[in-house]
Parts: sequence; C-alpha cells; structure tokens
Amino acid sequence: MKAVIAIPSVKDFYFTPTRAAGLGSVAAKHVLENHNIETIILNFSTMKRKLTPLSLPPELNYLKEYLIPEERGAVSFFRKYYRFGPDSKICAEIILENKPDLVLISCFAWAYAEETVNLAAAIKNKSKAVSIAVGGAGVSVAPEYFENFNYIDFVISGEAETAISTFLIKQYGINKKDGEPVKVPGFYWNMTGISQNKKTRYFSAMLTRGCPKACRFCANHLVHGRKFRKAEISEIEQGIKNFPHSMNIHLNFEDDNLLFDKEYFFTVLDIVKKYFPDAEFSAENGLDYTMMDEETTEKLISLGFKSFNLSMASSEDTILSKENRKACPSKLDDILNIASKKGIHSTTYFICGLEADTKKTVINNLLRLHNLPTLTGISMFYPVPGLPGFSSKKMIQYPPRLCAGSSAYPWTGSLSTIELITAFRLSRLSNMIKTINGKIPNLNQNNTDIEKCNNLLEKTLKTGKLHTMSKSKIIEVPCQDKILVSDFLSRVQK
Repeated sequence: MKAVIAIPSVKDFYFTPTRAAGLGSVAAKHVLENHNIETIILNFSTMKRKLTPLSLPPELNYLKEYLIPEERGAVSFFRKYYRFGPDSKICAEIILENKPDLVLISCFAWAYAEETVNLAAAIKNKSKAVSIAVGGAGVSVAPEYFENFNYIDFVISGEAETAISTFLIKQYGINKKDGEPVKVPGFYWNMTGISQNKKTRYFSAMLTRGCPKACRFCANHLVHGRKFRKAEISEIEQGIKNFPHSMNIHLNFEDDNLLFDKEYFFTVLDIVKKYFPDAEFSAENGLDYTMMDEETTEKLISLGFKSFNLSMASSEDTILSKENRKACPSKLDDILNIASKKGIHSTTYFICGLEADTKKTVINNLLRLHNLPTLTGISMFYPVPGLPGFSSKKMIQYPPRLCAGSSAYPWTGSLSTIELITAFRLSRLSNMIKTINGKIPNLNQNNTDIEKCNNLLEKTLKTGKLHTMSKSKIIEVPCQDKILVSDFLSRVQK
C-alpha cells in the first residue's frame, strides 16, 4: 500500500516557513510507515513559485477599504491577498503522479479548511478510485464540517499517533509492524530553510504535548488535551544525531509549554549543544514568562537563545481573570530588561479583541509595551470551533477563513474591525518610534530608513493622524479610529 500526505496550498495575506513546518504530517508519516505503508509528504504551501495576488474572497470584502495596494514601510497593514503554493488542480496532478492508494490531507489550522476541501475535490475529480482522508488540528476541532463533503472518504480527528493507527487497523486491517508501539508524543522535526550564506540550517521541532492551563482563548487542549506529556530524552538524542552536520543549526521549538519542566528542556538544549556547539534557538509560539526568572532567562541566553517571543495576553487584570490567565507584571519587566542588557531581541504579544476589551484597554496594552525594551506584537483575536462561546455547531456556519488573525473579524463585538486594524498599525508605530530611538537591541536600520521613519513620525505627530508610506510618498491612512490614534499619540508624547 502507498500513501501520500498532502499539505494544501494556503490562501492568506502572509505566510512564513515556520507556519509551514508540517510537524503533524511528519508524525503521520511515522505512523503510516510503522504500519508498513510506503509514504511521502508533499508540502504544497512551501513550493517556491512567483506569488500572484488574488482577488479577496467575498467573505473578506469588508477589508477592502483598509488595504492600500502600494503601501509599504513601518506602519503598514497587509496589502495583497495571495495563494502560497500551486492551484489545487496542479496539486492534485502531482499527488496522483505518485499513484497513491490513500491520500491524507493535513489541515493544520481551521482557517484553511476551505483549501483542504478544495484539494480533496480536485483529487476526486481526477480519480474516483483513490481514497481520501483528512486530518490535523483544523479537522479535529470540527470534524462534522468535513463529513458533509462526499469527496472526502474518511475524517480522522485527534492526535496522529493514535487516531491514524486506529483508522488503519479498523479500515484496512493493517496492524503495527511487529506490534511495535508508537510513542506519544514522539520527537518530530523538519527543516524549514537555509540561511542566505548557506552556513545555517533552520529546523522546527516539537518535544511536548498538552496544556494543563485553562486560558479561554487558547485551542491547544482541543487536540492535545490537558495532560502535559514529553518525548523521551533518548529518542530526542537519536533524532538530533540524525540532523545533517554539514552546517550549523537554528532550532525553533513549536511547543506551547517548553518551561513546564525546565530541567527537561535544559537537558534537551544541552544535547543539541553536544552535537552542534554553535546551535541557536528560538520559540516562535512563545515562552511563558510567568515560568521564567532571572536565572532561567540568563541560562536560556547562555545556551543559545538569540531572541525571545513572550505572551503578555493583556495588561488588564479584569480581562486576564475572565480569560483564566495568570500574570506577573514585575517579572515581565525584569525578564525584558535582562534580555535587553544582554543585547537579546524580544517581541511581546498582547491579544486584541478579547471579550472585555475596550479602546481604553487597547491603549493601556500598547503603552505598557511601548515603555518596555521589546517590540510590540499584536494578535488580533480569532476563535476556533470548541472555544468557550464558539461551539463547532455555531462556527461551521461561518466561512473558516474568517478565523485567521489577518482577517480582523470582530468576533466578540468588543472592538470593531477599524479599531482592530488601527491597533495593529499603532503597535507598528510604537515599534518604529522605539527603533528610531535605539531602544530595541539587535535591530539594524540604515540611514535612509531612519530618515523615512523620522519624516513619517513627524507628519503623524504634527497632524494627530496616522500616516504611512505609499511608494515614496507619505499619505494619510484613509481608515483609522481617530480616538485610538489621538489617545495613543497624546500619551506617547507625554
């Protein structure tokens, strides 16, 4: 038996290599091969080709007034909508050229459910004989959505190691190789790129599963449950040994809870350093700063962390309490100050559009981070089926792509689209100001960029209105919330 695991092309305003790491597909391949099924992975979202802008899908037409096609520079919002990867018909041809008996389509995020369905349809239109199964995090949160399409033969929800194994035994009677159990979680990794000077390979990896915390805005538990689990150290070391050794490595950890067991994580870093002494690390999904202290911060830096992504969620106690999120403001300050003094770049995120958010809380979040030596990261709130208040029955009535952060859809009604996008621009303005003033380490700007930013800032402060760059001109942003802009600018100048 032969299988193809396909990661569909993605339609969005932006896409990054780490989002396309496909670690779930790597886990699925491991399971299939453990059942003696020849398997290949086709990650269409990473296939290099010239990006062609697409028309906005009808459900996103409300964003048209916010997009400035020729916009660029430090305060810009998204400009154009793209497809990252080939058209679904081309993807189907490539898949069928491999003559698979079974195609498993990996939907790694609910927002891309439509791309998953379209690829399944394109395959069936070319071959009725091939069986098609869909799985992944995007499927697991709302399997009933995918069951409504007759060109999808099987819907597999849950963790790959158990769900796919159960499916293969039940549907095909294919047992595991020599009865060998598949460890959950295993250590999965994938290469995501090579540096321009061809001296560093970039990898993404995952060590752990599950989150005992109960933050209302997070969907981690919907797929991986509440129990925290770790890959075995021996398996991790064996995996690290198999990394190509002709270059140095940068390893990005996709885990949500790296610091739940600090000693375990430090052991993993020590193992990597044993085989790659100059290895560097990052954790783009974010580190939980409440589990960090001065000792932890300095140790992470000494072991090779060159940047920190941290999640503040909100600076408002009432919002954090409502969202079941803990905070320790003084600890965040200490960590960021330590990182800054050591020349370590950091980005600290807040979530904009939570249920109790107001213009006041947005400004408070922006100013809180503006006054710290960190870049401000903003995550516009989006739900997935299964979060409190967003049942799967309710959510499958909406187009899935509204559940992308880039869609700036006013899910909770606390903030409007114009307020969300204005906050997005203000977070970028804050970063521009701090960069100009040299308050952010490790951000190199040439003199031309600094001059443009200064001119842009001067125009914004003089008029009290947000301005941006369009080609080589400074123009006023046509759609902005004047109250948010005025409040932020007046308090920043003070």
